[in-house]
Amino acid sequence: MPRNDHKLPSTRSQGPSLAVRFYLIAFNALSATGWAYVIYLALAVFRGQRASSSAYNFFKPLVSYVPTSITEFLTPQPKTTNHFSTTLAYFLHPYIPATYESTFSTLGPVQSLAALEILHVLLGFVRSPLPTTIIQVSSRLILVWGIVERFPHTHSSPVYTTMILAWALTEVPRYAYYALSLAGCGVPAWLTWMRYSTFYVLYPIGAGSEALVMLSTIPEWSGGKLEAWSAEDWVKAGLVAIWVPGLWVMYSHMMRMRRKVLGVGKGQKLGSKPKDRLKAE
Repeated sequence: MPRNDHKLPSTRSQGPSLAVRFYLIAFNALSATGWAYVIYLALAVFRGQRASSSAYNFFKPLVSYVPTSITEFLTPQPKTTNHFSTTLAYFLHPYIPATYESTFSTLGPVQSLAALEILHVLLGFVRSPLPTTIIQVSSRLILVWGIVERFPHTHSSPVYTTMILAWALTEVPRYAYYALSLAGCGVPAWLTWMRYSTFYVLYPIGAGSEALVMLSTIPEWSGGKLEAWSAEDWVKAGLVAIWVPGLWVMYSHMMRMRRKVLGVGKGQKLGSKPKDRLKAE
């Protein structure tokens, strides 16, 4: 799901210790760099340059240290899809290439790094609602490790490409804005604008692609085939169903935030130093 806002004390207010601040700056700078590299790898595929790497093989040496129940969950599953997803992929393939082989070995670790954001809330490093943070981070991790890596047929899906590009194009400005704000630097006007404007396009593309990727792993439902669905299939169908209302909640929230930050006579001016209550989407 799209990422919600979370708050940090500003450099001018009573905030975390210097060591914690340096850590958060490094964390956000590293995250921004990682997501920028994902964009680079994906665009390289559009230019006809393909890098081959398998995340499953990349993490295989660690499998012996993981509980059996977890490794079974991460084991690639047989192809299970439906007519709608197959037809959609057929029409999109000529325009949107598959980027899994080039991007996943970077996407997996970079997105997994976001799990530290839950720890940041628990330790009081940031002032974010814990339940919201857990939902946002876990939904991405479920898509990366529970859906994409378990169902190999999603690797060639065009909506995997649109999903990761929407994520990356959202996260680079978010983490960069966050890092500069923590460092007490003046955030450039263009970065502030991107931070609070690109969601208009990227949120629908990202959330829609997430739902379509998950939908592509659900078996056919027409012709009375629902009876053959497993409990997991029903759970995934339920998650797909709540994607639209979930998107609207996040979309409305970001529109309010945009008016607050960029609105005439309200919020901070473009390019000025952050307020005492910084927010990063």
